[in-house]
Amino acid sequence: MTTKYETSYLNKPWNFSWVVEDNLAAMSCPQTLENLEYLHLIGIKHLITLSPEMRPPMELCPNVGWTIIPIEEFEAPRIEQIINFINICEKFRSNSEAVGIHCRMGRGRTGVMAACYLVRFMDVHPENAIVRLRLQRPGSIETRDQERAVLRYHDYLRTS
Repeated sequence: MTTKYETSYLNKPWNFSWVVEDNLAAMSCPQTLENLEYLHLIGIKHLITLSPEMRPPMELCPNVGWTIIPIEEFEAPRIEQIINFINICEKFRSNSEAVGIHCRMGRGRTGVMAACYLVRFMDVHPENAIVRLRLQRPGSIETRDQERAVLRYHDYLRTS
């Protein structure tokens, strides 16, 4: 007999992985109710969408909160967008609740924000955060501007 968890495992969003176990998950855009139910089942309380061109069907899953931080594909987030992302994560971390993040494929924009998460919450140096993400999630952080965004966020933290 197949359990609900085993069945829903088949429905996890493409390119799903934990960046920090039970804290931050990264993925491509969840496209089905089953994808969203999987996220809810494993404890993700809030989903952050970075892709204005591709959005999950959140109206089908009211059990998961949702925020949109629109960043164009292959672009780097502005510092204000990174701060917004980090503030959301901080709120959920303080309640020991997990957050999911995605863009279209879960690589460029998602990788930048995940690296910034590592810089802020895990005290990882920005270059090491980029390498760690690329090893953990191949294809992450696709452009030089996206790499520089992680470095800029680290500089922002040091000066604030």
